[in-house]
Amino acid sequence: MTRHMPDTTITSADGTTLAARRSGRGSPLVLVHGAIGDLDTFALIEGLLAERHSVWVYSRRGRGGSGDGPDYSLQREVEDVLAVVAAAGHGVHLVGHSGGAAYCLFAATQAPSLRSLVLYEPPLALEAFDTTLIDAVQAALDDGDPDRALDTLFPAVGIVEHEQAALRSLEPVWARIRESVRPSPRELRAGLDEGVDQLTAFDPPNVPTLYLYGEETDAPSFRAPGEVAELFPKAQLRGLAGQRHLAFAFDPSSFAEAILAFTTAHDRRAS
Repeated sequence: MTRHMPDTTITSADGTTLAARRSGRGSPLVLVHGAIGDLDTFALIEGLLAERHSVWVYSRRGRGGSGDGPDYSLQREVEDVLAVVAAAGHGVHLVGHSGGAAYCLFAATQAPSLRSLVLYEPPLALEAFDTTLIDAVQAALDDGDPDRALDTLFPAVGIVEHEQAALRSLEPVWARIRESVRPSPRELRAGLDEGVDQLTAFDPPNVPTLYLYGEETDAPSFRAPGEVAELFPKAQLRGLAGQRHLAFAFDPSSFAEAILAFTTAHDRRAS
């Protein structure tokens, strides 16, 4: 898979510079990747979405050409999402995966001009996460062994052996994943320290919302569809057949189709 370079930068609230890329034409759509990724995470769906949207991708802070600030918190990540949304323009469709979906969820409460919100498996059950795994991931990174760090982290987010093997077989993809895992312990700690309390007192944003989930996903950090329906009573839920936590990589056509069906409907309503 060819690595695509950023073509612009966006400055966040604390002055951190984020590497970003824009492609396509149409209503703006911002993609936010999870803990293991960068602005090329969505490479297999970026072009499909760009047929109808002006698609914005960026590397989250500390990854893939983006800068980093002197301090780190969940709110810094939310500020980054808001900075990219502001750069993209009015009436943005905001799409997030995993931890990135959690930041999108919090950002949506501060961005009332969003046209729609698409969440793909945010870790809404953080209290179920085994905290000893964070120390194990950090220890592997301290030993200079990102492969061991990934072997520790992947099962916790439901990425199974055949998916790991497929990722490892793509050398450029695996190299980016190995690099992007480095900031993940601090992100997990911030999520546990700040995110659990915020989710406990959380009211869903007043934004049309689609919740996507892999029908095979069974990791404890993710709520079951029935629980999600209780948390987001106005949201649409859509399962992705045969998929787990990485449907945008393993079934990009179906994943993009699910997003486009939702965003197109809300573009029509806004016109």
